[in-house]
Amino acid sequence: MENEKLGERIPLNAMVVFQVDGDDDFNRWHKNTSLRNREKDQPVILIKVKRWREHSSIEELHLSEIGEKLEPATGVPVSA
Repeated sequence: MENEKLGERIPLNAMVVFQVDGDDDFNRWHKNTSLRNREKDQPVILIKVKRWREHSSIEELHLSEIGEKLEPATGVPVSA
């Protein structure tokens, strides 16, 4: 979002998967979770992050609840 030239190289509707140097647990979880939600023929872009900023660039954040209860470990809806 902050680098227009890099952003122009990312195809429309691409799934962006972040991989953080030195955080194998996060990398495995994020990649597996993302790929399970991938649309058919959706391009996948891996973004390798060498380090995060000390502070987030998000100024304001709002959370909304989902209408159905989700299984904590998988995010899959719980059967009624």
